[in-house]
Amino acid sequence: MNKKILIIKTGALGDIISSFHFFFTLKENFPDDEIFLLTQKIYKDAVEFCPVFKKIFYLPEGFNFLKFLKIIKILRRLKFNMICDIQGNIKTNFYSFLIGGRKRYGIYKKMIGRLFLTKGLRIKKRRINGKVFYEKSRKSIFEILGIKKYVKELKIYIPEEKREIFKNFIKNNNVNENKKWIIIHPLTTKGYLAKRWLKKNFAQLADKLIEDGYEVIFVGKGELEYVNDIILKMRTKPKNLVDKTDFYNLCLLIEKASLVITTDSSPLHISSIFGTKSIGIFGPTNPEKICPKNAYYIYKKVDCSPCYKKRCKSMKCMEEIKVENVYDKVKEILKDEDKYIKFN
Repeated sequence: MNKKILIIKTGALGDIISSFHFFFTLKENFPDDEIFLLTQKIYKDAVEFCPVFKKIFYLPEGFNFLKFLKIIKILRRLKFNMICDIQGNIKTNFYSFLIGGRKRYGIYKKMIGRLFLTKGLRIKKRRINGKVFYEKSRKSIFEILGIKKYVKELKIYIPEEKREIFKNFIKNNNVNENKKWIIIHPLTTKGYLAKRWLKKNFAQLADKLIEDGYEVIFVGKGELEYVNDIILKMRTKPKNLVDKTDFYNLCLLIEKASLVITTDSSPLHISSIFGTKSIGIFGPTNPEKICPKNAYYIYKKVDCSPCYKKRCKSMKCMEEIKVENVYDKVKEILKDEDKYIKFN
């Protein structure tokens, strides 16, 4: 009889995308078992067509205790043979316990989280500049399970109908199909303001790239005013698709682009999967640990690096990254590229 396995992974988008390594590796090693996923509804587009999962369950949006209990009851009835909590916080450790899998494996930050797991590995704790930070390692769960065969190739599944919709999306937004596209994503997860490069720098960089003949496209979600402020500082006019793209359109823009320039955020991971050249602008976080191996990055280490702060008054590390640093890297990366983006 097939076993039932539940994976718990609740965010953020970049982590969800990088977790596809875990999803496919688990399926490769348990090919005959049914694998389920518990995540948040905001990540539905990223996971809904993934062939690994028998079914995906979504936590209720906001604080809705009754809906939460309903989801837990449904999951309990499935009687999972194994639960893998790769999110690794106290809440998800507790979810594992409530759902009641026979074996509950996972990572955890604090010892109380360990109490909810059959077997777990503590996330490495580091102290930097007097503050405590945690470093996750999903491979540790593979070690618990005795897995040695890993799936390295990642793929985002996009239905053909989404590709047809994308063609109309491009036309409706007057994106020039006969120019090389450079995608700029200046935003970060809400609250992580220290990861953002200066607005004036993004504006100056975009001007230079447009003057070089590229189609510069700004993307992002939820902070249109922030990006509008960047564009107001520009001499030229880019394409502004902030708040206009769904997950699939964002992925297809990145797939068709010549280059993506982004902060330490999900477009860097999406670019990595599609094989699109990308530059990550890093400040408070360490690119040697976070940046995908096939991506480029700009990083200026200062006396407090890496601090992993969400907010910073001085923004010293970002101040050190000059427009010329990023522009020169762009020209270096694209120097041999002579093709234009065209649709078949």
